[in-house]
Amino acid sequence: MNRILALVLVGTGISAMPATLAQAKGADVHAALVRCADVSVPGPLSGCGSDPLASGEVELKRSGDVEVELVGGLPGATYDVVLRSVNGSAAMPLGTLTTNGSGRGEMQRRNLFDLDQAGLITVALLRDGSVQFVAGFAGEAQLKATLLMCGDVNVPAALSGCGGDTLKGGSVKIEDGDAVIDLTGPPSTSYDVVFLGLDGSSETPLGPLTTDKKGKGLLLRRGAFDEAAVGAGNIVLRGNSSVQFVSGFQSTRRRPAEVARFQVGLVRCGAVNQLAPLAGCGADTFTKGLVTIDEGGHVKVEVVAAVPAVQYEAVFVSFDASAELSIGTFQTNPAGNGQVHVRDFFPAGVHGAGNVVIRRDGVDQFVTGFAVVR
Repeated sequence: MNRILALVLVGTGISAMPATLAQAKGADVHAALVRCADVSVPGPLSGCGSDPLASGEVELKRSGDVEVELVGGLPGATYDVVLRSVNGSAAMPLGTLTTNGSGRGEMQRRNLFDLDQAGLITVALLRDGSVQFVAGFAGEAQLKATLLMCGDVNVPAALSGCGGDTLKGGSVKIEDGDAVIDLTGPPSTSYDVVFLGLDGSSETPLGPLTTDKKGKGLLLRRGAFDEAAVGAGNIVLRGNSSVQFVSGFQSTRRRPAEVARFQVGLVRCGAVNQLAPLAGCGADTFTKGLVTIDEGGHVKVEVVAAVPAVQYEAVFVSFDASAELSIGTFQTNPAGNGQVHVRDFFPAGVHGAGNVVIRRDGVDQFVTGFAVVR
């Protein structure tokens, strides 16, 4: 049994307050993945494919991350994951998902959404020009989302006809056919709650919701959806002929961008044979080595079981070998182990490309590289 839900809330006119009230906590979405062809409420969807599906889930996180998991789909298939507008007139690509031989696949995208980007629960997976799966709910596989101000939605496109009511917080939960809408907004205000289809026109009324003097309101509908029903859409609050609040996601904090980090093993200079052997190499041996240049500009070089009780020098050589910097020297112990760790070697803002070379008596012994051992 599969279902998909959409809610819309509309309310009476209230003087607008700063949008940061609605954005303070951000918004997450956790939804089941259901077959497009199984959707029947508030109406069937068009353009659906026929791919199989055992289960799946979609997560849109306030950090801007997106995660999609599919189980029991078509083996060896590739799906385009998109965020669509209510009527499908606009779409934002989120990535691709490829299933393995058993029809299982997953997609994880970090920092996909920017600060304050917000959208509805309209994720779809397409293959061969047809919508195969959409985000929603199915029996015990619940849908959980946060309420947003209609005017905050901006991906893949802004919504029209939005009201100006403010929102301090709210949530939506659909499970086992029950619908729960929790709202903290304008005091003493009434809203009509509907389940709006993905076509933007078909809908199923869920009932009225009225806030108290403190702006708190709750709508609990037991058996709002038949256990055999499958739905797709969004929950929204309406008032004064305007959409005020919608279920969806909002990215309000973004993780720092991944910083390039240099971490690579060492190989014997004389062992290099790809793309061509290196000239002027020494004959020192060792068991293993590692070089790390981290985002703080710190450099660490380690060798294990090299020549005992000798001094090595670590040198950073430019990509075209036209310049070099001495990182420092280190002495190996009787077991041939040694390391040098130089903090703040590179200043902030440096972007480098090159290799680290370990020398003894001016001769290249070990270089950063890789070894294929299969």
